[in-house]
Formats: sequence, C-alpha cells, structure tokens
Amino acid sequence: MIQTSVLANGIHVISQALSGSRSAALGIWLVNGTRHQGAAQSGYAHLIEHLLFKGTDSQSALQLSMHFDAMGGQINAHTGRELTALHGLVPGERLGELLHIFTDLFMRPAFTEQDLALEREVVFQEMAMVADTPDEAAEDHAVEHAWNGSAMGEPILGRAEHLRRATAEDVHRYLRGCVQGTRLRVVAGGNVDHGELLKACAGLSDLAAGVPPLTTTPVFTAFRQHQRRSTAQAQLLWLMPIAPPADADHGARVVANTLLGGGLSSRLFQELREQRGLVYDVHSRLETYSDTGLWIIHTACETQDVAACRTAVEQVVGELAQRGPQAAELARAREHIGAGLIIESDDAEATVERLARDSLYLPQIPAVDDYVQQLHAVSADDVRRVLGRAWAQAAHLTWGP
Repeated sequence: MIQTSVLANGIHVISQALSGSRSAALGIWLVNGTRHQGAAQSGYAHLIEHLLFKGTDSQSALQLSMHFDAMGGQINAHTGRELTALHGLVPGERLGELLHIFTDLFMRPAFTEQDLALEREVVFQEMAMVADTPDEAAEDHAVEHAWNGSAMGEPILGRAEHLRRATAEDVHRYLRGCVQGTRLRVVAGGNVDHGELLKACAGLSDLAAGVPPLTTTPVFTAFRQHQRRSTAQAQLLWLMPIAPPADADHGARVVANTLLGGGLSSRLFQELREQRGLVYDVHSRLETYSDTGLWIIHTACETQDVAACRTAVEQVVGELAQRGPQAAELARAREHIGAGLIIESDDAEATVERLARDSLYLPQIPAVDDYVQQLHAVSADDVRRVLGRAWAQAAHLTWGP
C-alpha cells in the first residue's frame, strides 16, 4: 500500500512497504535542476550534488564516507533538468539513520572554498569525458538547440566560465534558496514503516515552506543539422516535443515508444539491426518533466551508411505514424510494459523513483495495476495519433564526419 503524508511545511513523505524485503531504499527529491539556475549560475545545480558530500556541521567528508560504508549500502546522487536527488539502499533497520544523514547534507552542508575548487576540477573532468563520448555530446547539443534560449536546454554539467567564477558562498546561497518544504519529497520503499519514517523526518520540520519556483515552459524549435565532428561513427538523433505525464495521452505515448524502439521486437530495432545490419543499437525513449517533455530516437552508424540509416528510421516512424500498429503487435507492447512494471514493483529503488516522479508529476500516485489497466485501454488509433502529432514537429541532428 502506498502511504502519503504532508508535513506542515509542505514536505511530502511517501512510502510503500514491499513484502519480504529486508532492505530499504530512500530518496530525498528536490525540485531543482538546470531550469532553476540564473544566467550566471550554469552548473550550480549539478555542482551541489558534488558539494553536499563534502561534509556537514557534524561530520567531515571522510567521516561521512566511513559512515556510508559501515551501513553497507549504496549511496549516490543525481541531477537532472528539474530534479536533484540523494538516494540510497540500506538494511531496513538503518533507514532512519540514513534519513538523518541526508537531512544534514541538505540543511547543514559545510563545503568550503577548497572543496569547491577541488570539485570544480572534477566537474571539468566530467565535461571532458562527455566531450569524448559522442553519444552524450550529440544529445547535449541536440537538446540545447531544441530548447534554444531556455534554461531547460542548458548543459546539466554547466558552463566552465560560470563555474570558474563561482564561490562557495555563491553556491551556499543558491542551495539555501532551493531547499524549501514545498520543493521536497521524502520517499522510501522496501522494509519501511510509514509511522517510523514520519518520526525520522522531524529534522526537516524546521525548513520554511517557501513557494514553488517560477518557471517558463521551454519553446521547442525544430531543426535539421549536420555537425561535423571527427568521430568513428555518426550519431543520428530525432527529437520530438511531447506533453507532460499528466496529459491524457501519456499512456498512448508510452505504448507507441515501446512499439517504435523500446525492445528487441520493436520496429526500429528489427529493421535497422536485425534486417539490415546498419547499426549496433537503436532506441527510443521519453523524457518527461512537469510541463513538457521530449521523445528522443538515437542511433549510430558508419559514415557511409548515414543516408541509408536516416531514410530507414524516417520510413519506419512515418509508417507507424500513418498506419498505426497491428493488433498482435499492440498487444505484445502492452504486455511488455505491464510485465516490466510488475518486475520493477519488486525493486525497492525502482519503486522509490516511480513514487517520487508520480507524486511530483501526476494528480495522484496510481497503483501499478491501475497503470497497467490504463495501458490496456490504448488503441491503435491512439498510437497513430500521438506519434503522428509528435513526428510532424521533429528535429534532426547528424553528429559526425
């Protein structure tokens, strides 16, 4: 059973106990990402992810590391375009202990100028790694151009010129402005008792409620571009604008995405990989946010096959958008998605991520069975309609020789 409580300062506390689980997953989700940065703050949201682990008022960075290791679990963080999360998996009896540490990381961080200087260099190494990874570099470029002029399109790692000018006080001030009750979700799954979780949230009760951040929905700009790069393969990407998850057609887009490039029997994989041997991998995925989203198709091929690969992808997508799926194909896609949801429901970490995103993006958190029922209501006409609408606005990038 999913249980939700809202503290007086607006923090949502959500849990789902999983029968037979001895471990517990925990995440604190903060509504903050690239879209919430000012013009001179590019990279601050991601930099915070690094600096939070540099120590608190009560524990140094080394003490934190030893504490995490002693808990025997997995502790990590990630930053996106509008969300930042601290998350971990520990034995169930240590869930409250982990929440106490995470609370300290957010509310009493103690990073210094020296810490900032060190982590800034680490981020620069990340930037260099992305630049040397053609698929990541190509996607960053494509998203930036599709959302040109919007903070949503900024690189998640930031821009070096702004990071070089940042001071520890700048980042502390930025973090204090972000960590507010209305922007936080505390989510746990696995071996968890909701009442005990609420008690463990006492340290967060002093946070001010604040107000939700003001944001502007990015405007999608279609383009067709070939960026010349010295790479062994060419990266081919198509980006399409889509509505957020609360939209009534979201289930249809999930099914259409699976049909198109979400599995081994998907149309793109079968045509480009299995039938023609043009690519090693091709995939399609949905990236969704509170007020918008992107549908991304991505593959890579040899330079001499670029034209054939581009034509094949566009023919496959165009045919599905025009004619829709066959009945057996549609049934298989719905079954694939439903089975995946059931399998994920046994995974505490996957459960926590789903609960967090659903609580932020949907009017209410659906049970897995309810979501599966919604998917089974998707028709062939629904698939054709949502894909056709998105495909008509597609942007395309070729990245390579």
